[in-house]
Order: sequence, then C-alpha cells, then structure tokens
Amino acid sequence: MSVGKIAVVGGGTMGATFVRALTSAGLAQTADFQVCEALPARAQTLRDELGLAVTDSLPEVVDKAELIYLSVKPQDLGSLADGLLDESQLVVSILAGIRLRQVQEQLSHSRVVRAMPNTPAQVGRGYTVWTADAGVSDEQRERARRALSAMGQELYVSDEAAIDRATAVSGSGPAYVFMMLEALTDAAVQIGVSRAEARRMVLETVIGAAEYAAASEAHPAELRDQVTSPAGTTAAGVRVLENRGLRAALIEAVAAAHARAQELGSP
Repeated sequence: MSVGKIAVVGGGTMGATFVRALTSAGLAQTADFQVCEALPARAQTLRDELGLAVTDSLPEVVDKAELIYLSVKPQDLGSLADGLLDESQLVVSILAGIRLRQVQEQLSHSRVVRAMPNTPAQVGRGYTVWTADAGVSDEQRERARRALSAMGQELYVSDEAAIDRATAVSGSGPAYVFMMLEALTDAAVQIGVSRAEARRMVLETVIGAAEYAAASEAHPAELRDQVTSPAGTTAAGVRVLENRGLRAALIEAVAAAHARAQELGSP
C-alpha cells in the first residue's frame, strides 16, 4: 500500500536512505518523491543515481505532499519556513534532539511525528524509535509506521523522552560498533592476519555473535561465559578489556550522547 506523495527535506544519507527503502518495499515510486536539497552537487547526485525530482525550493516540494520527511541537520531547523502546511499533511522529523514542540513552533504545524532511525537502515536493518503528537490522526500514525518500517524494525513510544535515549543507544550505537570493528581488524593485522582476511573474520564474528545473542534468551554475560574458559585465551583478553575500562567507556559514551541529545533540544 502506497504512503502517498512524499517530500524529503534534506537529501543527505538518511534522506536518500528513506527514498531507497520505500521504493524497495513497494510503498512508493520514484515519481512520488520531491526532494529539497540546497547543495547543487548532492542534488545532481540524487537526480543521476535515483532519478529524483530535486529543487532547492521548500514551498515547491511540500506543496502537494502528504508526508514531509525532515532529514536536515538539527541546527538547520530555523531555516525552514512556517505557514506552508495544512492539517492533512504529516511531518516526520528525524532531527536529533529536536522536540516535537520545536518542530511544531517552527513550522506552525501540529501534525508531527518525531523519529530516530539509524544508519543500518541503508541495508534494511535499521531500528527506528518514534512518537507522535496527540494531534496526529490514526490514519497518519499508520502512514508513519508503514514508512518507517520500510527501513527495518520500528518501535512506537508514548514518552518523547525515550527518543533521546534511543538517539544515544540505537542512533549513535553503530558508531561505537564501527570503532570496535576497526580496532579488532587492526589488532588482527598486528598479529599477522592479512587486512582482507582480518576484515572478513571480524565482520563475520560480530554478525554471528549478534545473531546468536538475538536468538538466545540468555543474558549477554552468560553468553560471554560460554566463550570464556578458565585460564584460557578469551579470559586473558577479557581481563585486558576490563582493566582498560571498555565497559565503563561504552557506558560513558551512551551517557554523553544522551546528554548531547537533551542539550540540542533545550530552548
């Protein structure tokens, strides 16, 4: 079922990902999209690679759209003009840290959904946490749910504060994982594994471990214990990670990302 005419405001990575996800899922066709993108080079890439209609005119893009997907940078919210929308149009904002009320006030529009997808949405494995203002109709909520689920799994929450928490964990989390992938790959190379073999070895290990954890009902600590034989190789490695503060560093990273998300949404 189509989600209707769509305006994408901001044609960066997550804007393009949204287009690809909806077209791949059969929820929209290329002709259903209008994209507002101010950077000429990026606009041309969207035209060439995705065949999209792209302009730098916001009024033109949102004129007949049923769903407006805001994927600009949080600091660019103030550049969006107000008074362009009517109550039949739904806004889906993925601006990190920006509250529903801030989008509503900037656009003079009440029908707003706030969502936090993550970059694995580019391969259909995203995790999007979202909420909606009380004024969003049931039909519009279903439209938002269908659109967001095209990028992977979605979770509706009634408490908007949960979006900041999701920003710190699922939104920023891929960066933490990528850093660990980088470090593990470099470590493998250091002990004599070729770069190509190291990359494949690390990726398959992380993917396999994640899928195993997802399929198991055991606590992660129990799964770790399954790998960690007394006085064995894994025990030696885990001891170093504990001594160097890996666990504490990850906890502090999430806390810092959460604090920043709250700061972005402060008046």
